[in-house]
Amino acid sequence: MKKRENTSRILRNRIMDLLKNHHQSSLTLKQILAGLEMQQQDKSILRDELKKMNEEGLVIKNESGRYGLPERLGVLTGVLQGNRRGFAFLRPEQQRDDVYISANNLNEAAHGDRVLVQLSRKRSRRRREGTVIGILKRGQSRLVGTLHHDDNRYYVIPDDQRFPGSVQVSLKGIKHIQPGDKVVVEIEKWAQGKRISRGKVVEHIGPPGSFRTEQLTFKHKFDLPGEHPQEVMKELETIPGEEDILRLAEEQGRADLSNLEMVTIDDEQARDFDDAVSLEKPDPGVFRLGVHIADVSQYVRQGKPLDREALKRGTSIYLVERAIHMLPPMLSEKICSLQAGKNRLAVSALMDIDEDGNLLNVQFKTSLIRVTERLSYQQVENYLAGAKQSNHFENDSVADMIDQMVCLADILRKRRMERGSLDLDIPEARIEIDEEGVPLSVEKRQMGRSESLIEEFMVYCNEAVAEHLNKNKLPCIYRIHAVPTGEKLASLRETLTLMNVKAIARIKELKPKHLKNLLENSKGEKTEKLVRYLILRSLPQACYSASNEGHFGLASGCYCHFTSPIRRYPDLVVHRILKQYLMSGGFSKEKASRLQSRLPAIAQQSSERERAAVDAERASIEIKKAQYMEHKIGEIYTGIINGVKNFGLFVELDNTVEGMIPVNELSDDYYIYNEKAAALTGERTRKKYRLGDTIQVQVIRANREEGKVTFAPVDKEVV
Repeated sequence: MKKRENTSRILRNRIMDLLKNHHQSSLTLKQILAGLEMQQQDKSILRDELKKMNEEGLVIKNESGRYGLPERLGVLTGVLQGNRRGFAFLRPEQQRDDVYISANNLNEAAHGDRVLVQLSRKRSRRRREGTVIGILKRGQSRLVGTLHHDDNRYYVIPDDQRFPGSVQVSLKGIKHIQPGDKVVVEIEKWAQGKRISRGKVVEHIGPPGSFRTEQLTFKHKFDLPGEHPQEVMKELETIPGEEDILRLAEEQGRADLSNLEMVTIDDEQARDFDDAVSLEKPDPGVFRLGVHIADVSQYVRQGKPLDREALKRGTSIYLVERAIHMLPPMLSEKICSLQAGKNRLAVSALMDIDEDGNLLNVQFKTSLIRVTERLSYQQVENYLAGAKQSNHFENDSVADMIDQMVCLADILRKRRMERGSLDLDIPEARIEIDEEGVPLSVEKRQMGRSESLIEEFMVYCNEAVAEHLNKNKLPCIYRIHAVPTGEKLASLRETLTLMNVKAIARIKELKPKHLKNLLENSKGEKTEKLVRYLILRSLPQACYSASNEGHFGLASGCYCHFTSPIRRYPDLVVHRILKQYLMSGGFSKEKASRLQSRLPAIAQQSSERERAAVDAERASIEIKKAQYMEHKIGEIYTGIINGVKNFGLFVELDNTVEGMIPVNELSDDYYIYNEKAAALTGERTRKKYRLGDTIQVQVIRANREEGKVTFAPVDKEVV
């Protein structure tokens, strides 16, 4: 079985190389057979492999029966982002601008599907358009919605408005369900043109409004994983325990760093600790930064149930009320977690850095460590703010190490900013909830110096690992961030010019340093946060890739994720690669090729699961914000207009709550939308509401189910 899989991977790689480098954009089966120098009797093997690759979207078989790579045939692969009005956008996997897909060109594809899209030859001024020509993988076949009854017809309206229209359902299985109840419907036939979707009710969630119904609805809506499968829990019984750590360290010849002073710095509520840091001064003018990461790969073995489930989940998901872990708590919170005072297996990066932030030397080691002390962000923050009592830390020497860490972090940050790295940290919300999940407060959360310190060290370490693997021509899953396209840059220029921000108006080739200067120039201005948002929206999403394409936002030529293997699957894969290199001295060419052939699928799965997790986390936050604002109806707030559309204004308050002023709430005049000016202008009064303007609003509605807040403008005379 394994031999057959290896043969298939090798054949795929040869096919891809041939189609990529051939002077013709597509080839017949006969031409591919000849190009690969295969015998006639191997024709059926080649045909079967091409069929599988076509089904996976790796190659395209056109109407004339010729095969080619998607990008060479004007076809993109990606995931659909639906819209309540029926159309959708393709998020291309090729790191390009989104592609508009009209409702008539979706061809039964829906939000979340991984599809093939043929680009249209005609191109509008503002966007590319395309048509779905194949569905590679359904994003969802089950939707959560509300049951309705009308003229002997039952239908479900999905909660997720990115699935427009209704789903007609049969009477079977819904005898005890009342109209208005929440249900799960399984789609049997997707909508096409004027034909609505059809399906069947497979689960009755319950009447709306109850806490249980809300929890189940959210779980189904975002397809959140539940408990770990039984086979995973059974495998946990076989993994080594704490009593085996010293034995494993000795058997594997690990470097004993258990006497090296190191700390973890995390949130006060954190229970899984996957990174610890140490700092020494071996020579004058030299810092030796140690970043020590939990060796999850010791316990999660490739291909085993634990590994398969971790890949399926891709990442941990952090909702306001709870966390859904990639790994079971026995691993994430116990044996892998770098708990203070306990021996743990780790992979350590010991980096010698000069006073300008340059990496002089790096050593990677499989190690045995013991964290000296667990610190919280608030604890370090209080110390840095001046509360430097002698008993602030359990170990007196920790204070000196923290002082040195602050010094090094400042050096690394300065170096990163000078090369053009973007400081795009958008203030997040800190939501305090009670035991019942009811939000008690919503406040703006700023990153403190303690968090920034750890972030600098992790970024530096991730970059060092990526460069090491790349330099030694080893396989790797990279974290990539593409350069913004010309279209996005043009749109950003236009919007900023309308806001009287002209710093990038004449720049033809956009580089990180240009946006960095723009961010610096906006500091202290009322539009500072909005400028950050606009720049962020103009950038493509970062994702994972088996090939190194650089990281625009960090101005880094080579970057990966290495420092969080407890909660991110790509980090676990990078650990395995680095460990194997360290312990065996390298890879054979054949082994490297086999591994490289598996990485694109892992990178794609990890990127998809990351996007799903982000969507769920954002929705969780928005729901809690709306629930909090339900008790603020009638209250007045000051906010900034961060979006202008023909149907209304989007306003963000100082506490990060965002809501909309529908255009019908602008009742003092008839307002005309000017897209170019990003403004609504009163026809009679000429009063303008513009992007970036400060405005006072009154809360008039809040819908926790949809996570939406509605405002009305407050006349200045009222304030």
